[in-house]
Amino acid sequence: MKGQYIMMRVRVSMWSLCLGLLLPLGGIVRADEPKPAIPAPLRMWHVGNSWSATLPFEAMGLPRVFYHHTHNFGPTKPEDVLVKGWIGEALKKDKAQKNLLEKGDFDVVYLGFVQLHSPLPAMDEFFDIIQKHKPGARIYLQHAWAHGGNDKQTHDEDDLDKYDADWAKKRAAIEAAVDAANKRAGKQVVFIIPLHDAVMRMRRMVNAGQFPKVTKQEQLFVSFDGKRDEHGNNQIYALGAYCAYAAIHGKSPEGMRPKFPADGNLTGKRDGNVPLDDEQNAVLQKLAWETVSKYPYAGVAK
Repeated sequence: MKGQYIMMRVRVSMWSLCLGLLLPLGGIVRADEPKPAIPAPLRMWHVGNSWSATLPFEAMGLPRVFYHHTHNFGPTKPEDVLVKGWIGEALKKDKAQKNLLEKGDFDVVYLGFVQLHSPLPAMDEFFDIIQKHKPGARIYLQHAWAHGGNDKQTHDEDDLDKYDADWAKKRAAIEAAVDAANKRAGKQVVFIIPLHDAVMRMRRMVNAGQFPKVTKQEQLFVSFDGKRDEHGNNQIYALGAYCAYAAIHGKSPEGMRPKFPADGNLTGKRDGNVPLDDEQNAVLQKLAWETVSKYPYAGVAK
């Protein structure tokens, strides 16, 4: 009896030793262990168009309390823009709804236009309006991904190096405007989200056969009736959301399990779509953080 008791103690001790070697101090690691939690929501006051309208911000802890969709960039004189241009439209709509801007009842401002590859008309005046109503409020500019290729060629035939060179010159003008706005504010309040850079890195990964499931550039863009279109598809929109998360929350999105559509289609089901999956999301999260965290104007780089 005593011998059996000793043997049982030995077995238990050996099992405890093995378990201690195999498991971290925090306890058993489960396959379904919760991923990093999304930070506390930041309420977004958003003006944009199709380059940002359908980005899944809500899944990033960035609920929109106001959104205005516009392409009204016709007026160029600041006094006209403030009354009947893109700014005037947004201010009028906000005032007619909950008047959140004047109340300062928001956390961050987000601008995301196809036209935001270069400075927008009266952009300086807009920055100052935001700071007037909520001093220190953070404003994020989504630098639009490159577009405007020849309609007779496919995206796979695009000259990515030329795109990068052209967009670098455009972004330099935005950076100069941001520098001036931050100087007036006395601190960094206006930021740029380098979505163009992230998209171009992804496009080069596709060309090199390094992006899972996507084998050609055309799959990164939506297609209407088989014609070339510059609107992003599932991968670009997810990448845009991860870049916004990284810049605004100041954290890496790596390891997130956002509530995207179960079928992996952020832009709806279309012929040629490549649905998002876990493998792609992991690549996009890493790509977003690497791009945002190294760009000083995003406000994350050390």
